Amino acid sequence: MCRQMWAVILLILCMSQVRASDQVFAGLYEVDVSLELPHVLVAATRKTTTLCLNEDEGTAFGLAVLSDNNPLANCPVSAILRQGNAVSFDIICPGVNAAQGHAAYRLAQTNFEGRIEMKMGGKNMTMTEVQSGRRIADCHPAQQH
Repeated sequence: MCRQMWAVILLILCMSQVRASDQVFAGLYEVDVSLELPHVLVAATRKTTTLCLNEDEGTAFGLAVLSDNNPLANCPVSAILRQGNAVSFDIICPGVNAAQGHAAYRLAQTNFEGRIEMKMGGKNMTMTEVQSGRRIADCHPAQQH
C-alpha cells in the first residue's frame, strides 16, 4: 500500500512538472528576426529587437510581426490555438487584397522559436519571418500592452 501511495505521489509530481514546462513566462525577450524570401539567397533583413510577452490566455501572448515596414505588424490576430507548447494564429488585415499570414511558435520557459508565413495582398509576394527569442528580464510596466 505504501508503494502505491508513493507511486501516485510521484506521478502527480511528474504531471505538475510537465504542466509547468508548458507555460509561457511573461517577460522581456530579446528576439532575433530575419526574413526568408523565396528565390532570394541572401536577404539583408536581419535585426534584433525586444518584445514583452504576457501570459493572458486567449491572446497571442504579445507575439507579433516584428520586421520593419510590414503591414501585418498592425493587423488583428484571430484563430488563436494553443496545444501544449505550440501556439498558432492567423493575422488578417482588413480590406480587399489585404495582407494575411499564419504564425506558428514553439514556446519554452525561457525562449521561443516562431515562423510567420506571410502573403502580401495584391502583390503576389510571399515571405516568412523567422523569430528566435530568449528571456532577458521582467517587463517594466511601460513595456506591457
